[in-house]
Amino acid sequence: MSRRIVRGAVACAALALVAAGCGGSHKSAGTTGSTPPTASGGDTTTSSSSNPKAFANFRVAQDEGIDFLDPGLSFVPQGLFVLWNSYLPLIGYRHVSGPAGATLVPYLAQDMPKVSADGRTYKLKLRKGLRYSDGTPVKASDFGATIERDFKLQSPSVGLFSNIRGAVAFASSGPKWKGHIAGITSNDRTGAITIRLTQPQGDFEYILASEFAAPVPASSPARDASTRPLPATGPYLIESYKPNKQVIVVRNPHFDARLFDGNVPAGNPDRVTIDILDDPTLALSRTLDGQYDYDALQPPADQVASLESKHKDQIEIYTPPNTYYYFMNTRVAPFDNLKVRQAVNYAIDRKKLVGIYRNLATPTENVLPPGYPQYKKLDLYAYNLAKAKQLIRQAGATAAPVTVWTSDNEQGRAPEAGAYLKGVLDSIGLKAKLNTIDAATYWTTIGNQKTKAQIGFADSYQDYPHPLDWFDPLLNGNRITRLYNGNYANFDDPAVNAKLAALRKEPSLSGSINAQWAALDKAVMLQAPWAPFVNVQSIDTFGPDVNLSCYVQHLTYQFDFATICHK
Repeated sequence: MSRRIVRGAVACAALALVAAGCGGSHKSAGTTGSTPPTASGGDTTTSSSSNPKAFANFRVAQDEGIDFLDPGLSFVPQGLFVLWNSYLPLIGYRHVSGPAGATLVPYLAQDMPKVSADGRTYKLKLRKGLRYSDGTPVKASDFGATIERDFKLQSPSVGLFSNIRGAVAFASSGPKWKGHIAGITSNDRTGAITIRLTQPQGDFEYILASEFAAPVPASSPARDASTRPLPATGPYLIESYKPNKQVIVVRNPHFDARLFDGNVPAGNPDRVTIDILDDPTLALSRTLDGQYDYDALQPPADQVASLESKHKDQIEIYTPPNTYYYFMNTRVAPFDNLKVRQAVNYAIDRKKLVGIYRNLATPTENVLPPGYPQYKKLDLYAYNLAKAKQLIRQAGATAAPVTVWTSDNEQGRAPEAGAYLKGVLDSIGLKAKLNTIDAATYWTTIGNQKTKAQIGFADSYQDYPHPLDWFDPLLNGNRITRLYNGNYANFDDPAVNAKLAALRKEPSLSGSINAQWAALDKAVMLQAPWAPFVNVQSIDTFGPDVNLSCYVQHLTYQFDFATICHK
């Protein structure tokens, strides 16, 4: 799966957060001192004997895309695949497919937050009897310590939490980290947690539902804990992680599903064994013949037709909320000229790009993906090569040198998409060259202002189901940073920034507010900082022993291993 971009998809250093305006705006500790869980899962978690759908081991082939297995750091699907069922936030999502998966429900909290009339104060209370996987109690004060740990880690999430009162001051106190975030208070005796914001924030509940906000013990070290996993609160814990080799996930012996009112599954597999492979052909063949239960790698393009015809009962085709696009750096010639950006949008043949994605895609001109209530299909740039050439001439950009940036990520078809763009730019009168770099460093490279990347490939996947997740980190001029910049186009339109600031304060997504988001999508695309081209589909492939009647494809976290069944 291609890298997805989190809201605030930048690991701003503490001082950079203040200066650059990221504010408001990727033996383990879990088992130390306890007996490793057995197939029965311990005496408090739901066990094989009490769960008729339980089975011994779910075997997974995964690609090399795991960034971290620390809830304060991971922001890619491969990492979140594990973390979602291991570390529970105060509130979270229903474990179901389809639009209902966007519904927020209480996890560690007893109820959904009580929000003050002015939208600036959120009050929650922990459920009673909660314990971490090492047996220690979950405390209300762990939440504040967890958010502070995110700042100390220089987590990609720091922009998410900087609207909390005192967060910016705390960020600026690093690296000594004086005091605490004043806007978070708690009472360990009652389990009460209060969060005070500097201004209303319409998407704050979704931020509370992120893995970045999942409480870990206050004593957790302020360093990457991926290979020494932190104590977990969910139905599973990470027993071991060998980077680029294997992840072992087992039942959490201190998880009691009865405490969660049905909002968190007990989990069906007793164990999940994740082997990390770099060969999609090998992963597919081993899954089809039953050596693996689930292939998380996308199948090779030349095998998709065979899968659909011969193994249709072993695959699920789905469309995760995503947008693939070409960014154009509005600070750098020739893309500082609107006519050049419009020319690119007219020149790309989105139907041909669908072909590059094995016909598992639909063409788009929108920032927002289909399925959002705010989505209104745009038709601004019908393919017109002659018009594109004319705009290049009018802009005085004929023969302008252009470097097209892309990565070597075959899963995201980035090399092909980049090569296609180079050919298009040459065809309309620009002088293009292609620069393909390692996927591991691609995003930080194009997100560094020193690179001055002119134009290139990008994709974004949903982190939470709110339009702010798309516009704020990716197209808000107030969120542009020197390093780790997620607004690759450096798009900075005062009217768009102001509209985002206003919509950010809206507490709910009513029909009239949704219409304003749709209008904003169009306003942005009239300025053409991007050339969106497809929304891609993906394929989940399963072994012959898997019962797909239990399949859950979550709109944020994608395939949910906790709910899957064996035949």
